[in-house]
Amino acid sequence: MSTLVIRLVSSFHTWWRAINEMRIILVRHGRPGDVSAAPITGHDIGRWVRGYDAAGITRELPPPAIVSEMASSAGCVLVSNLQRAKESAAWLAASKDVRVDPELREAALPDSLALSIPLSPRTWVALARVAWWLNWCASGESIAMTRQRAGRVADRLGVLAAEYGSVMAIGHGMFNRLVASQLRRRGWRGPKVWPRAYWAAAEFDNADSSSS
Repeated sequence: MSTLVIRLVSSFHTWWRAINEMRIILVRHGRPGDVSAAPITGHDIGRWVRGYDAAGITRELPPPAIVSEMASSAGCVLVSNLQRAKESAAWLAASKDVRVDPELREAALPDSLALSIPLSPRTWVALARVAWWLNWCASGESIAMTRQRAGRVADRLGVLAAEYGSVMAIGHGMFNRLVASQLRRRGWRGPKVWPRAYWAAAEFDNADSSSS
């Protein structure tokens, strides 16, 4: 009987530690490769974004060692279905069975802004993002819809973290921020200042871990 009790206590302790050491790691993709930087007008935003989404990443900027270590230790790895994210996952988690999750894709941008001023693509993307954020123009997915998608992703990551102990999601700058916000609403603890760099990683743990 005493041996059985010891085994039960040990099993409970293992289970308790597992549920109180859950981790979710959000990673931004690597630096994009050959993307045109030639000036465009507001009418060309959609065309430029489609080219950007089709591009992969450069091999000139490797992932930081600490992010590679996080990927190696993750129990499960998910990735956006966009090319730059998939190539990042292939580099970062080559030995893992990576799951492609289309809901990790980047937040949409307006296809066009009715201005013919030639500016850099980066400038137009920034302006389009502001317009999207403030609901000033239509896009394929409104900010409200994108927040709902981020909530679904946060719930899914929580389930996977409970199953695997840790889960890594390789995605995109803006959408990762929205997922991070949803995770904090659900009691996960993580950074409030979001890192912007390519390959940047943000780690979240469940609130109960402070009492374990």
